[in-house]
Amino acid sequence: MKLLFSNEVKEHRFSLKCIPHDTDMQKIENIDVSVFPDNITGKDIDSHGNITIFGYTKELHDSFGFDVEGTASTGLKDFESAKELHMVGMYKYQTKITAPGESVLDFSKKHSLESCSSNEEKALLIMQNLNNEFEYRQGCTDMDTKAEEALKGGCGVCQDFAHIMLSLCRLESIPCRYVTGMMIGEGRSHAWVEAWDDNRWIGFDPTNGKVVNDEYIKISNGRDFRDCLVNQGIFTGNVTQSQTISVIVNEEQNLIHD
Repeated sequence: MKLLFSNEVKEHRFSLKCIPHDTDMQKIENIDVSVFPDNITGKDIDSHGNITIFGYTKELHDSFGFDVEGTASTGLKDFESAKELHMVGMYKYQTKITAPGESVLDFSKKHSLESCSSNEEKALLIMQNLNNEFEYRQGCTDMDTKAEEALKGGCGVCQDFAHIMLSLCRLESIPCRYVTGMMIGEGRSHAWVEAWDDNRWIGFDPTNGKVVNDEYIKISNGRDFRDCLVNQGIFTGNVTQSQTISVIVNEEQNLIHD
């Protein structure tokens, strides 16, 4: 990630959620993090279980960024265990981003889920219906577009797919969470949804219409995209800024022979 400022800034306080963590589905090793300017002050785990880096840069600078390298072993399981059951409830309720309006409600009414007997089956059908009827297109939404606005417009990017699916799942009282991560072949960060079923978090990618498998590397999760922002910060300076994020995933097959 690289952040460019139109002029120099100072007194820059930041938090980063850019490091994947171990789950039932993946194991992360050999992590190397470089932040520039190099002023990391601490690291902690937030309330959603995400690794968060904190830092402070006092001196003048006109750019800011980080590089993360490491190895992820994926496909270890098909789901993530819901270890903190008392926390599942927070993912059952809508946020300002996912709050349904007329478009989301109409979409929900149009697609009956009566044939589904579990949260997993409901989430799978919701994903398939959304993938069939919502168009992937860049430029018709932005970072602040809400689920209702995106669905009404009929197009959006992975963030919009995920927010709309969250809204639809929560209408069915399914606890579900927004996920930021990486996917083989993307070249940028990706977003998908995890739905809770029988003490398991199961990943669904509505953008591609597929259940999450070993092609995915999870970085963070939350109630919506705001809980998973890769970079947040405040600084002193009257500037404009532009951010670019690039992702390179190189696949290595580890075959186990009897």
